[in-house]
Amino acid sequence: MDGKDFKKYFKRKKVYLFNYPVIEDEAARFENIIALELLRAVQMWKDTGYGNFSLHYLRDKNKQEVDFLIAKNNKPFLLIETKLSEDAPSASLINFQDNLDIPAIQLVKKEEVKKFYKNILIITAHRWLSALP
Repeated sequence: MDGKDFKKYFKRKKVYLFNYPVIEDEAARFENIIALELLRAVQMWKDTGYGNFSLHYLRDKNKQEVDFLIAKNNKPFLLIETKLSEDAPSASLINFQDNLDIPAIQLVKKEEVKKFYKNILIITAHRWLSALP
């Protein structure tokens, strides 16, 4: 199967790799790294008895999407969006946060970012991720 065939079958799916250094696109590689860290945290919370946590991708009929949704006991718990340097929240993150009424975070690769927009925390990714188990 060549690259064109692969893309044909996976147009609407998101695929994350454990071997993320092979990802050439910087934004995709950053999102992949965040996915692995969130998956590790979700598994740790489940294994240590904090609840039945799961990690999801969120997209609605209007094709608005948020990179990650963490659910706890099958209920939305936390929205997470990733951006390389954009320190204003994405419109889709604002929309989903308003509709679901749960906390939201936008993780950015850009250094020295920590601010709030309404109830959305926008923060440098490694600062927030360092607090995870």
